[in-house]
Amino acid sequence: MPQTAAQSIPTSADIVVAGGGPAGATIARLLANYGFHVVLIEKRRFPRYQIGESLTPRILPLFDFLGIRSRIEAASFLPITGHTVCWGSPQPRTAYYSPDRMRHGFQVWRPDFDSLLLEHARQSDVQIVEGQAVTGMRFHAGDRVTLQTTSQQRITASFFVDATGHSGLLASQGWRQRDPIFQTLAITAYWHGVQEEDGFDRGNTLIEAYPNGMLWSLPLHTGLRNVTVLLDWSAGQQIRETSLAEFYTSELGQAAYTSSLLHGAQIRISPRACDASLYTATTFATERVLLVGDAGLFIDPLSSEGVHKAMASAITGAVVVNTILRRPWMRSQAIAFYHERQQQTYNSHYQQSVTYYREERRWSEQVFWQRRAGATLQAQPQAPPILSQPQTLSHLQWSSTVSIEQRPTIEGVYIELREAAITPRYPNGVRYLDRVCVPTLLRVVKRNPAIGAIIPAYLGHPDGKDCPPEAVRQVLARCYQEGLLVKVPAYA
Repeated sequence: MPQTAAQSIPTSADIVVAGGGPAGATIARLLANYGFHVVLIEKRRFPRYQIGESLTPRILPLFDFLGIRSRIEAASFLPITGHTVCWGSPQPRTAYYSPDRMRHGFQVWRPDFDSLLLEHARQSDVQIVEGQAVTGMRFHAGDRVTLQTTSQQRITASFFVDATGHSGLLASQGWRQRDPIFQTLAITAYWHGVQEEDGFDRGNTLIEAYPNGMLWSLPLHTGLRNVTVLLDWSAGQQIRETSLAEFYTSELGQAAYTSSLLHGAQIRISPRACDASLYTATTFATERVLLVGDAGLFIDPLSSEGVHKAMASAITGAVVVNTILRRPWMRSQAIAFYHERQQQTYNSHYQQSVTYYREERRWSEQVFWQRRAGATLQAQPQAPPILSQPQTLSHLQWSSTVSIEQRPTIEGVYIELREAAITPRYPNGVRYLDRVCVPTLLRVVKRNPAIGAIIPAYLGHPDGKDCPPEAVRQVLARCYQEGLLVKVPAYA
């Protein structure tokens, strides 16, 4: 729906969301469906340029939950069945999301993808204002907050969601903590006329390491190919000594495989530089404010999980906000739950990135690789070895490191206190693994230590009545491999 420059903002709402990207549109829609009057304020007008187009298959359950998968599939986005890397070797190798290459994600053109999500929010009665930005925030007594916009209009709400991405409205107020090692500069251009492969590999994401950094590239259904150079932030000095376009072309020329793909192609959208450094938040939520998406944390582009991370934070965040506003006695638990979830996401991706960078050893003396490979890896709990002869394992018991405690968890549209298994592997607790209630499974093991009796006993419990036997078997094996369960010595 076309917007006018003078579009009016209501004076009050239940919840104001600043930012209309995937995180903002998702949380706004969910909160509106929960019965709140939600106003979303977006500083730009859609469709608008945005980088970050790769969606792995992990995002599909989120699309199903939000009821938008059919719309995504109908949008002609290019399917992605895997990724090709030149990493540790100049020779490309390809990994697929499934052996039959049928499991896939999408390479999306973000102007279209983000507009689709925003329209989905509008259809849920989210009041959307484009072309204005939230510029300030003031708290009042009585659990109210007033937001000011670029047009000097003010809106008062019970809650504010910051989904302003990298610009981070609250980042300037000391809420953001930048990582001192992963200081990354991204330079992106879009190419036309690339001779793409046909078949399953056509939509693959391409990642190529080279001395000064790495190339991240993907094709789009528009006929364009994104080619992004990722370098250490210190390379910015060299850009100032030349032009951005010349610097980009020079760096690209050092990546042999990607350069060969671009032979005969032309740049259609000129290079743009942006900050791709990692950061997290010192605070993710309070009684009146919540950060979602890139406003809260940013992970390495190497993961191709940025959009998934943003939308997942919005889905969890909607439940947290709903709990804060409607069950105030659970506020502190909901806030702590959200903070732990977001910090876990950041730490997990950080660990994964360091591991990947350490695998590339060809240019260990170069600044980009030296800094990233030298980042500190947190110690991870060691799982017991998988038995080479599983049939010799007949009885199980809890590990001495396991306890069951009440912890905040998502139950429907609220944060509730429920039993969770606490272990070194899951210090904040785990309640479900693949639809299997872990505390219930552990209690079943305590009463029925024989492996042959555990699965039928769990399936006979109310928590397991609709659970497939194979799912219980897999979770039982996982609990053993991750150290929640150990062999009973007498039956070893």
